[in-house]
Amino acid sequence: MLKKLALAILFLLLSEQAFAYDGWSRGGIKEIRLQAGRILIIQENAANPGNCSNTDYINLHQGDAVHLKNMYSALLTAYATKSNVQLALTGCTGGGTTGYPVISEVWIL
Repeated sequence: MLKKLALAILFLLLSEQAFAYDGWSRGGIKEIRLQAGRILIIQENAANPGNCSNTDYINLHQGDAVHLKNMYSALLTAYATKSNVQLALTGCTGGGTTGYPVISEVWIL
């Protein structure tokens, strides 16, 4: 019984790591660039908490998933209304520290 409890606690601790962000970037959206399979954002005062090698843009994956469409809509709304956004950034597009920072959550402020 103690082993099962210890295993359950371990899984809970590891699952929290899966939802962790490298950090946040906060500011207005200056430009939105559409490419096949991705949306590239230029943000004022953009942060690079994952130490990604390319900081020209911040990447939002493009796809049919509802959460991706909602994040894109939120970014377009922020751009059109000149609102600030806070972006949760997780990893880099090329893995490790290679590529652009990846947006995993969007907050309109």
